[in-house]
Amino acid sequence: MRTLAGGITTWMHRRRLDAVRERLAGMFGYELAGAELSPVAPGAAGGDDPAEISSTAYVVVALPDRWRVVERGHVEVCDGRHSWSGTGTLVTESRGDPVPVSEAGVVGICLYPARLVGGLTFDEPAEAMVEGRRCWSVGARPRPLVDTGSLAALGLSVGRHLTEFVGVEHQFWFDAATGIVLRHEGSIDGELCSTIAMTDLVVDGPVSGNEFATPPGAVVRSPHELLRDHLADLGIDPDSVDLDDPDQVRNALRRGVE
Repeated sequence: MRTLAGGITTWMHRRRLDAVRERLAGMFGYELAGAELSPVAPGAAGGDDPAEISSTAYVVVALPDRWRVVERGHVEVCDGRHSWSGTGTLVTESRGDPVPVSEAGVVGICLYPARLVGGLTFDEPAEAMVEGRRCWSVGARPRPLVDTGSLAALGLSVGRHLTEFVGVEHQFWFDAATGIVLRHEGSIDGELCSTIAMTDLVVDGPVSGNEFATPPGAVVRSPHELLRDHLADLGIDPDSVDLDDPDQVRNALRRGVE
């Protein structure tokens, strides 16, 4: 695969996400630190938060290192040398190395799923079709503790896939030609708690280089400019802080929120 373009739709059920977290933590005796899945407090009526969350993003990728994700007016883009994040009118350039495709949100985990499923045991695959593409449909579940090399390694794997491929029981549809995840369904006790679906997929079609540029006419800010604005909003003179010194920046931000 050289290029990919299409949509990715995700759906999650808030209360079942909490149930997944608690179930996995109980199964492995491992507190899933950092696995925050829009938790709902026990007994809460739900408040203003919807019980279900769904979103659709437009994605385009040109391997090995160019990608673009647009969702609800927010854009993330990388041209292989630089990465930007923002809106159609204002973007901020990321510091350091460009963000690799594997870290580009949901599209990254669909293109590079292997590192996230090490804590799962898979059933025998069956042939299927998704979006007109031949694929392998396969169920999966958490690997028994006795089969893992260490509890820490298992916890890391489970904790990572919990926040990406969410569920206790899983069904994957892997593209037969490329190995990417075309669809994922996560469940708990037979009830769906999350889905990921790639739609309107075009593989190895022509992709314009303009896809990986900042939005036309958008103002581009450097990380320093963004940080200066943030410090000023906190009432701190940005000229009094060495923005290249992480300790000074951290102390200034701490003062600003006290």
